[in-house]
Amino acid sequence: MKRRSLIIQSLLLLTLTTLLAGCGFQLRGLDATALNVPSLTLSSPDGRFEDAVEQALKGTGTTLEDEAPLRVNLSEEQIRETRLTQGAGSNQERRLTLSVPFSVQRSEDNAYLLDQQTLEASTTLSVDNNNLLSQDELRDEALDSLRQEAARQLVDRLRALETP
Repeated sequence: MKRRSLIIQSLLLLTLTTLLAGCGFQLRGLDATALNVPSLTLSSPDGRFEDAVEQALKGTGTTLEDEAPLRVNLSEEQIRETRLTQGAGSNQERRLTLSVPFSVQRSEDNAYLLDQQTLEASTTLSVDNNNLLSQDELRDEALDSLRQEAARQLVDRLRALETP
């Protein structure tokens, strides 16, 4: 008897979930890909973070143009590495933190819509001191992931920006 009611409840829950998804229900703010600004000028030092930002902006349908109404100014990325574990063991925990200062200006009068703010993303990795090659690969992968996270943060802040 208990088993039958559990199966019925599960089927009912599955049916309701399918109906909600089928009618187009979604949580507010999720899957909102478009920005209010169709084009931007990106002023930044060449590098991997610039590539991540360009990719994130193109994913929202925003084009990058030299004569766009808004300019995003990115500063040089800063990477901090902090050792979390002490001792001479072969495995160590490290915290990687990526920080990128940025601002957003109107192109017509250079007025700041977002004055000097900082994007920051961090992660913890466990590295093996006996395997230096994998240690460098893990660090590079973690930094790429942090760049993508910081680029998503930038897109979210641009999405929340009140544009004229």
